[in-house]
Amino acid sequence: MNKTDYKSLLGNIQKQPPSGYNDHIVIVDAMNTFIRSFSMLRAMNPEGQPIGGLVGFLRSIGYLTRTIQPTRLVLVFDGRASSQSRKNVDANYKAQRVNQRITNWEMYDDKEAEYASMTAQMDRLIEYLHCLPVTMISIDKVEADDVIAYIAQKNDDKGRKSTIVSSDKDFLQIVTENINVYSPIKKKFYDPFMVKQDIGMLPENYLIAKSLLGDNSDNLTGVKGLGQKTMLKEFPYLVDRPGVTLDDIYETCEERIDDKKVFAKILQYKHRVDTNHELMNLQEPVLSDDQKVRILEEMREKPGMLNLGAFLHMLEQDRIEGITKNTEGWLENFRDLTKFN
Repeated sequence: MNKTDYKSLLGNIQKQPPSGYNDHIVIVDAMNTFIRSFSMLRAMNPEGQPIGGLVGFLRSIGYLTRTIQPTRLVLVFDGRASSQSRKNVDANYKAQRVNQRITNWEMYDDKEAEYASMTAQMDRLIEYLHCLPVTMISIDKVEADDVIAYIAQKNDDKGRKSTIVSSDKDFLQIVTENINVYSPIKKKFYDPFMVKQDIGMLPENYLIAKSLLGDNSDNLTGVKGLGQKTMLKEFPYLVDRPGVTLDDIYETCEERIDDKKVFAKILQYKHRVDTNHELMNLQEPVLSDDQKVRILEEMREKPGMLNLGAFLHMLEQDRIEGITKNTEGWLENFRDLTKFN
């Protein structure tokens, strides 16, 4: 190949555009991550102050940034009165969490002390996060799940990738080729193939399954006596048929109502199943037009820069010796996020 041919070849090579800051968003279910850290990591600073929630959260997002290497990190928190709209539909929704202890008696004398520590660590965590090139979103009267689903779906509409980080399996219902879920408990990434491998059906049909089976973590009961094996046996189209609806389920039940008791029971619990579907539906997030506009406005704001000095100063103030053995190196993981701004 002569010199002219080389020039012609180079001229035909189209340069790849630089990655935009929304090309691969990691969206963290922030309260889910904080509570898991608060519960599992019983760390204290030299003055005896609990720091497990704070340190555990920071370690988690550092790990995500290093291993996934996203173009943007978005941390979504529940807004004030976030569950109220769903509680208006069903007063039992998450009702059991009011009296639920998060950790145990080893760390705190009573529930009030535990809550005070949680609040203090969360407040301080927000100050640390302001030093990092991340986006934080919290919308009053909106649950984090709805905000996360909406951001991921809007990004998917533009052909961009999102990785949702949460131990909440509800997000599996919106998994696509561009929307994946990372479970920090299982240390596993869920794409459409992995969802089908793990739960035995297409991701989009998981909402139907959850509506029928209920969800103990949200205090939502399902059809009494119905388990996943029976459900998949009697409704095998959940496995491979895209876009199954509750009307499909009810039609099958009406056609086979004399075959087995389970079909009559599902129809008997129809109101419960419909309510579950409304409460668990992340395919259509519970958001007003104004709330959607607010989320999009938040996402249009570019993340700030890395303020390494202020971050290290706060660590010194709080007597936290380090997030890891090499805190400076850990912080450098976030510097890559700034190149997309």
